[in-house]
Amino acid sequence: MNPRPGMMLALLAAGQSHRFGDQDKLGALLGGKRLGLHGAAAAADMPFSHRLVIALPDHICAAGWRAMGYQPIANAAAADGQSTSVRLAARQAVQAGASALCIMLADMPFVTSGHLGNLIERFDQAGETRTVASARSGQAMPPAIFPSGALDNLLKLRGDAGARMLLADALLVAGSDQLLMDIDTTDDLAEANRLFR
Repeated sequence: MNPRPGMMLALLAAGQSHRFGDQDKLGALLGGKRLGLHGAAAAADMPFSHRLVIALPDHICAAGWRAMGYQPIANAAAADGQSTSVRLAARQAVQAGASALCIMLADMPFVTSGHLGNLIERFDQAGETRTVASARSGQAMPPAIFPSGALDNLLKLRGDAGARMLLADALLVAGSDQLLMDIDTTDDLAEANRLFR
């Protein structure tokens, strides 16, 4: 795949994990590796110009993220909802002059480099002016790629909805239920470990 010098990747990893109980969700083990490192690994060799991870300071996965070439960016306002991480990522993209921003969630461990490549290919086909999102059963969701023209809208987000409200008109790249599975609860993690085997 050709290098993409203008496309930034932001891995969102600052969620509060309220539904997971007292344990740090991203620090939990999936297949012997911390949950927060699986999706990051899928994107580590993709040709993004920059790789950011929006996380809490001193997260247990931070060393692993750095080893894969991610720059951790602390989100001190994480308790105010996922939109704070999206806004922080968009701000970084604007400051870097990025032509596009790919947003991934760190609790989606089965996303593959092949799926990310399909998103990038669809983005190229659309002339790099349309938002492209993943879709499970027709529902738009991350990972998603936002063109530079959509960054202002990302900067206006509030609350815990993340960027999903901006995906209504996105071009969609389908993925299976497993590929786009996100881990919210300990039961989800148990199911993911079963699938991982």
